[in-house]
Amino acid sequence: MWQRIQTLFLLIAILLNGLLFMTDLAVFVGDEHWQNPFTLRGVFVDGTQDVVYSTGILMSMVVLSMLLSLVVILMYKKRQLQIKLSQLNLFLQAMLVASIFYFTEDALSVFQNVENIHIEYGIGTYLGLIPMIFIYLAIRSIKKDEALVRAADRIR
Repeated sequence: MWQRIQTLFLLIAILLNGLLFMTDLAVFVGDEHWQNPFTLRGVFVDGTQDVVYSTGILMSMVVLSMLLSLVVILMYKKRQLQIKLSQLNLFLQAMLVASIFYFTEDALSVFQNVENIHIEYGIGTYLGLIPMIFIYLAIRSIKKDEALVRAADRIR
């Protein structure tokens, strides 16, 4: 279970998703030298912890993706189910990245009264893409394990 390469790939995906909680996804910048960060929890008022725009869906999608990766690691004897759950996790991760861009653009409506505002996307936005690569590599490794087991069964 722990010695398989897909376990390492899925653990890396979990860690990278965990890093999303610590980074800013984007920053709203205006002409008057003010900045409002956009995180998984939402948009905060400049310098305070007051949430102007809440994005609980993003946080729940990240947590669900992390839990799904953990479940896949623990289901090491059921490779077909592992493949299906990993594919679901890959889809969920793709939806997370698309949702980040959608909610960032939607949060721009909070600042309707500010002129010349623009969005600077942070590292957190693109950090959501990297777990997709590791989940895909885990799927490929699980499929290789399944093919190896089937080949061994044919030899008997």
